[in-house]
Amino acid sequence: MSTSNGIDGPSRARIGIVVPSVNTVMEPWAQRLVPPDIGVHFSRMFIPDLISRETLVEMDRTEGMAGIRQIASARPHVIVYGCTASSIVQGLAYDQHLREEIQGKFKVPATTAAHAILQAARTLGARKVSLVSPYTAAVADAEHGYFQSAGMEVLSGAHLGISDGFRLADPTPDELFQLGRKGWSEGSDALIISCLNTRSHAVIADLEDALGKPVITSTQATLWHALRLADVADRIGHYGRLLSSH
Repeated sequence: MSTSNGIDGPSRARIGIVVPSVNTVMEPWAQRLVPPDIGVHFSRMFIPDLISRETLVEMDRTEGMAGIRQIASARPHVIVYGCTASSIVQGLAYDQHLREEIQGKFKVPATTAAHAILQAARTLGARKVSLVSPYTAAVADAEHGYFQSAGMEVLSGAHLGISDGFRLADPTPDELFQLGRKGWSEGSDALIISCLNTRSHAVIADLEDALGKPVITSTQATLWHALRLADVADRIGHYGRLLSSH
């Protein structure tokens, strides 16, 4: 007996995501959330525990393309470079070059976590934003510069100061909710919570209710953009306006 439900049969679409080796959040969440006939497949890039510009650049230089090549062998319909901070510390031009390199070598659409956030903000009509993250002050400062260089106005922000990449997954939903409230400015069109190894998606609905504005997270925006690039238009509830309405 043959089936086509994506579990025991072929997938409607395959999404390939490469993440830093310390990431424990994105893989189980994405695989649980997508429709059952969508495949989400991962490869990893080794990075030491300390998250800094130097370790992120070294990860990209020594591990990035190997991870992309591995996931490309699964013949995905889209490839995602799943590290928000990597793009943030290296800038818009680097991010664009990376996406173009993936698309040129492997002939499939490509996105990054940072680019997905920008696309989500544009889709939601958000130009003025509040920006929060679990990162250190240095990475948070680079993040503000990244989004401002993309034409957004960052009105306010807050960060948790976590430097251990594995521990970026530690903050609880309550801590992330409080972080979002702390960093929020009333003039903002949306709240952005960055980092693909943080369970920010768990508080999207509560924060949207509290703030009355859209909430964009690295996890949610990355999955949303990957699905749309793979021509999957399904709307998914409980994780904010972006996945449920766009």
